[in-house]
Amino acid sequence: FSCDIICLKIRLWNPTTGKQIGQVFKGHLQWITCLSWQPLHSNPDCRLLASSSKDATIKIWDVVLGHLLRTLSSHTKSVTCIRWGGEGLIYSSSQDRTIKVWKADDGVLCRTLQGHAHWVNYLALNTDYVLRTGSFDPSKGEKDEFITESNELKDKALQRYLQAKGGKRERLVSGSDDFTLFLWDPEESKNPLARMTGHQALINQVSFSPDGRLIASAAFDKSVKIWNGDNGK
Repeated sequence: FSCDIICLKIRLWNPTTGKQIGQVFKGHLQWITCLSWQPLHSNPDCRLLASSSKDATIKIWDVVLGHLLRTLSSHTKSVTCIRWGGEGLIYSSSQDRTIKVWKADDGVLCRTLQGHAHWVNYLALNTDYVLRTGSFDPSKGEKDEFITESNELKDKALQRYLQAKGGKRERLVSGSDDFTLFLWDPEESKNPLARMTGHQALINQVSFSPDGRLIASAAFDKSVKIWNGDNGK
């Protein structure tokens, strides 16, 4: 998939042939800033896609039917990043200094996470790696071409997801223009688990390691810092 920033469109592409698939999705009124697919273990059809925009909204699309299912609107400024989590929640960050938690099935706003003093630029989940790889485990060199049942792929993806969580809830980390990161338990609390300081300039990207034990943050101070993924130290 890709987003066309200038023309405010979303296009789907075949990764093997490079050819466009289906129609172009239109609906945002300003630049599209981020895309996130519904996880495989939530929907083996892989047909739902979330997009965020400078127009302060998130839109949920059915890429098979080509329909806009719903628009999530509560942010007051540009939405900078979105993550579709593994527990049926969508997380969004914004230039309005907040992070919002939405129910993916109906778009209801669950809670607003506050604490950053400036724009929130980026979000990462400690489950991002397994959500992205789904039923395929690159560390084992496994291949899924012999699995034809979508429910079997879903079950395998769910097993990997639960193993990655290790009996704990998903963790979320946010990076901001205020030079700080916050570590969150977004399913249960509005309060951050940790405030992570050390950068001397705005933070433009954060990422959990594949095992979720470490967090890497990149900033305009020309440094990358590594943090403990459990306590933010």
